[in-house]
Amino acid sequence: MGGAKAVSWGETALVLMGCWALCALGYGVVWLLDDPTLPAAAPAVMALGHWFWRRHRSWPAAALAAVAGAAVLFWLLDSLRPRLDRITADALSTGAGVLAALVVFTVVSRACTGLRHG
Repeated sequence: MGGAKAVSWGETALVLMGCWALCALGYGVVWLLDDPTLPAAAPAVMALGHWFWRRHRSWPAAALAAVAGAAVLFWLLDSLRPRLDRITADALSTGAGVLAALVVFTVVSRACTGLRHG
């Protein structure tokens, strides 16, 4: 686990802002193309995966973050799709799922790093 290092809350905030920007960009592209079957969330999820792989390879944190992010994403999708159009519901749910995943990832990676160094 040589690539694993603790995540700062500042870095988490920057990554979160970038992912929300990518969600907004994906929303805009899908809206302009008027094709709700396109995966508007793909750029944000790919960017998050790239960030994890390049900077913070904490597998326990990643596993827990994936579960938390997916749970929030699917719960919000079920809640928002009846009230909003599919494109908007997908973008908002993805952003919220990324938020949950990043918070869990940051907390767990900091705890794991603290256990190794403490």
